[in-house]
Amino acid sequence: MIMQQVIILGAGLSGLTTAYELKKMGIRPVVLEARGRYGGRIWTLEGEGRATPLEMGATWFGEKHQHLMGMLLELGVGYFDQYSQGKALLESMSFAPPQHFDLSASEEPYHRVLGGSRSLIEALVSRIGKENIRLNTPIQEVREQKEGLKLTAVDGSEYQARLVVSTLPPRLLVKTVRFSPALPKKLVKLMGQTHTWMSESVKFAVEYERPFWREHGFAGTAFSQAGPATEIYDHTNFDGTAFALKGFLSPGTAQLKEDDRREMVLRQLVKLFGLEAANFLSYIDWVWANEVYTHQPYDSYILPHQNSGHPDFALPLMNGKLFLSGTETSPEFGGYMDGAVLSGLLAADRVALL
Repeated sequence: MIMQQVIILGAGLSGLTTAYELKKMGIRPVVLEARGRYGGRIWTLEGEGRATPLEMGATWFGEKHQHLMGMLLELGVGYFDQYSQGKALLESMSFAPPQHFDLSASEEPYHRVLGGSRSLIEALVSRIGKENIRLNTPIQEVREQKEGLKLTAVDGSEYQARLVVSTLPPRLLVKTVRFSPALPKKLVKLMGQTHTWMSESVKFAVEYERPFWREHGFAGTAFSQAGPATEIYDHTNFDGTAFALKGFLSPGTAQLKEDDRREMVLRQLVKLFGLEAANFLSYIDWVWANEVYTHQPYDSYILPHQNSGHPDFALPLMNGKLFLSGTETSPEFGGYMDGAVLSGLLAADRVALL
């Protein structure tokens, strides 16, 4: 078993950022990812009709997200403004017609990654090198040794490293990985009470042959207190060649079958945008609570972003051999892509100093 200098747990945006930054510093880490894919909570799928990039995970960002913007610039990955021209809709009651309102022209526009958020992940993976990332490798135990840490995967394979950076959501980490010796009780409690960004989200997208809502003066933006879709947005690609409406479903829809969710969504879209909404090319949704490498059921009510960026997450563990990273640990914009990038940058700097 070869002793690695650095092992990173998780090939999401934070883990890949850490690996990329370390590689620039002359340190070649090994990234272990539980899933069979890269990206973590960035997950771009393609519509079956026109191969429209459909975001089931992280999607939007703004000018205030400077760490993410800087990373996109450095990697040469483009972005474009979220479409927001025309009337927006507010559905306050299921039995009443939706209200129309104008979107504020003074608000700062939100952006989307050109080609889908996957473009950022693909750019990082290409620079890190796929040979340095091992997929399908969930870790179940971290044991301290004299010169480093020994990691044992679910399949029994073992890895050793002088330093380990975990980018798993704190609650997921503490619920799925055994530590020997055990982590401090106060920290374990904090990790268990930290909200995992995206874990309760149910996202959907409906692909269309053309953006009929634009033709009728609608922005594609809708907010609903009646559901099942609580937020809806235009999801047309940058080139204007592939079209979709995309948004969030209420968390309770996670208990339904996908076919039932589809029928409910289409009825709502017809009510909001007219009969043309029924003539769709493809439908897809994603229930993040079903993702075992994202979500761990909560023991009690946890507020959105609860304990994100807690200062205790910045403290080294296991005699300075283990570091916590990931968007939930970020001191700024915890739970967002910008927080994921910042946490990765900070983790790389901490490791490089040792």
